[in-house]
Amino acid sequence: MHRDTFLLIDGMSLLFRAFYASVWTGSLRRTSAGVYTNAVYGFTKFMLQYANLVQPTHLVVAWDVGSRDTLLRSQWFSGYKANRIDPPLELIPQFDLVKEVTAAFDVPNVGCPGYEGDDILGTLSDRFARDGHQIVIVSGDYDTLQLVSEQVSVKILKNGGKHEHYTPSSMLEKRGIHPQQVVDVKALQGDPSDCIPGCPGIGEKTAVRLIREYGTLEELYRNLDTLTPHLRHKLTVHQEQVFTSRQLATILRDAPVELTSEQAVWAYDSERVREIFTELEFGQTALSWVG
Repeated sequence: MHRDTFLLIDGMSLLFRAFYASVWTGSLRRTSAGVYTNAVYGFTKFMLQYANLVQPTHLVVAWDVGSRDTLLRSQWFSGYKANRIDPPLELIPQFDLVKEVTAAFDVPNVGCPGYEGDDILGTLSDRFARDGHQIVIVSGDYDTLQLVSEQVSVKILKNGGKHEHYTPSSMLEKRGIHPQQVVDVKALQGDPSDCIPGCPGIGEKTAVRLIREYGTLEELYRNLDTLTPHLRHKLTVHQEQVFTSRQLATILRDAPVELTSEQAVWAYDSERVREIFTELEFGQTALSWVG
């Protein structure tokens, strides 16, 4: 079977990163009509950089859709992402605009009500890996490391346009855990950015040490009597919260996504792309990105 390479992009992660990168440099790009395009411009640059680096046969962008209240995880835990504030006003119109640009590249914009972008990445990476293909995920979110396998690698965006590349072996080397242990570590340490509670008083170092030592959350709880009384008490009192945290941190791999590999083929009409670049006044540099 011919092995293709699928590049799966975490849309929101790249769009927000592109927006704030331009805010930090004071470069809020706008058209002459006053339409903000800074995030879309940066996102498009990122997308093409990684397409050039990975040389994929297929490319998909995954998006969050709907509000926090409509998420499956909000039904499981009412506090999930309760700390999220509204995005900047300059960014809001760019959510639709960026999808127009990706559509001009014939790149599928994929999202599912109730599911998050990570769940789309999980579902598609599983599906296409099962078909024997190689998958490269680009995201700024370390949660996606749970998707790493022999066929799935993850590039985590860093500041300054750099990234860290994760495979099963590099993950063990850099973070000391296996991909399947990512959610167990998160279950213990929690994640304040998503309001995932974890176990109060257990930070990343302790969480990693415990999961490395015991392998899984279940095995840890089966061996509570081997822990210090203080740690045993914390884990016992917060057991239900810890397992709820693991459920919240686990990327779903069965989102009802209707997408065929044929729809994701990375090929585009450069003339159509040049037209939308011109319309958005991206300038000569951007036009050179598409030849």
